[in-house]
Amino acid sequence: MITLKHLKELSESKIKTRRSDGSILGLVWRISATGQVSAAYRLREASMQKAVNRVFCQNMPLQSDAYQNVRKQAMSYMLKAANGEPVFEEKMSSLSSDYTLAEYNLIYHQDRPIEQMVKDRLSTKKGNSVKRDVQVEKWIFSRPVEFASDSKIITLGEIRLNDESIPRKIDHILNEVARTGQGKENFRKGLAHLKRMFANARRNGVIDVDPLEDVEAFTFKSTRAKDIPPAELLLILRECRALAKGEGRYSNNKWKRLGLLFEIKIMLGCRLNELNTLRKDQINFVNNTFEIDELDTKTGKRYRFAFPQEVAELFKTSPAWDEPSNSLVFGINNKSAEKYDETWHKLLDSVGLWGHLGDLIIKKKAFLKNRNKSDLSHNELTHYEAIAKEIKQLKESRPRGHDTRHAFATSEMRSAIENGVVISENDMNEIASNTGKGLQHSSVEMTMHYTHVDDEMKRGMVSNRLNTLKQLSGSAK
Repeated sequence: MITLKHLKELSESKIKTRRSDGSILGLVWRISATGQVSAAYRLREASMQKAVNRVFCQNMPLQSDAYQNVRKQAMSYMLKAANGEPVFEEKMSSLSSDYTLAEYNLIYHQDRPIEQMVKDRLSTKKGNSVKRDVQVEKWIFSRPVEFASDSKIITLGEIRLNDESIPRKIDHILNEVARTGQGKENFRKGLAHLKRMFANARRNGVIDVDPLEDVEAFTFKSTRAKDIPPAELLLILRECRALAKGEGRYSNNKWKRLGLLFEIKIMLGCRLNELNTLRKDQINFVNNTFEIDELDTKTGKRYRFAFPQEVAELFKTSPAWDEPSNSLVFGINNKSAEKYDETWHKLLDSVGLWGHLGDLIIKKKAFLKNRNKSDLSHNELTHYEAIAKEIKQLKESRPRGHDTRHAFATSEMRSAIENGVVISENDMNEIASNTGKGLQHSSVEMTMHYTHVDDEMKRGMVSNRLNTLKQLSGSAK
């Protein structure tokens, strides 16, 4: 029988030596304060197929009974989680609801639900994203929610786990975010984290009632979102093709296949990361489809894309097909594309409709050549900050790469109106519902947010309605 001591020793040895193996990081253990243990394999994506029988465990020979027992235990946990069964039979009865939210958050990280841990550990989440999650937790727990008798500010993290006013305090944070317009994304992610944490506390018997059980996940609609008119989109596509071919100013660009990725993204309305992690074995050129695994989608659901022959020919132009060791369609040496935001703005510079960001960036970098920001004089720092502000404003005025999805949804609605299909709001919702399936949206409301109906489209819808009435009138006569 593997004891807690053995598991702790295994976990410690794994932490010390996890950098020595390039394909698999071994068994990932989470040991709670009460001795409950959850385990999962942590695999590299490139080695997913062959790593099943390779587990790195120092001081534990692979043929030993101890290793076999640990491996069976880990697999049984994962199997239970996959079948929706409770992983642990015992509850954390020794824990108290008198913990503050910040204190229980530490316990939650030790005793995370295994199904969530498996998903996170096997996902392609980058280090910056993990760092961002930590920042979100710090933000939500540091929000002021009330004042003590001595005028001391009390933050959300200091509130007790069993405090009945927690929903009201979260409403207070939401009102503050809505009033200032700052921290919208932090609030959205922070609320999702709190919901998982309270669900964990209830599952472990720490609290009897989950105060956030009926609170729905919150989504703020972006104020920067915009449509990209067809004429402007064609100019961007022209630059994408020049980048993919390495023409002109793009001749020395390492990520030439980013141009191909951008073009296909515009045509299919995919999210960037969905294509960035797309593998060659996921594409079927017989029926022109590709499937994205649930771990690589934002929604956590497996999705199937279908595309016309024109897009199939574009896929085939990727240099990756001549690289046997490279499994990614748009990657290099199994590494996803980098600096795509920088490349996107480089494309927009070449289009020339939204100013020139490159010149401002060069000016900004010139201030810090061979010195730090702290070495700048007062006048230099003022000038530096003015350029930084101008760069930020220019970026915000430009179309984002994500706006190509807005352009996709708007184009679908515009096409339906021009073809006389849309004559009422119900028709518009139906078109949005079908478009949302391609965009992987969970609601028509979200797709309508992506659909930017301008005056010309409204006039077209009225014209369609008048034509329909004329036809009905003629039939009646």
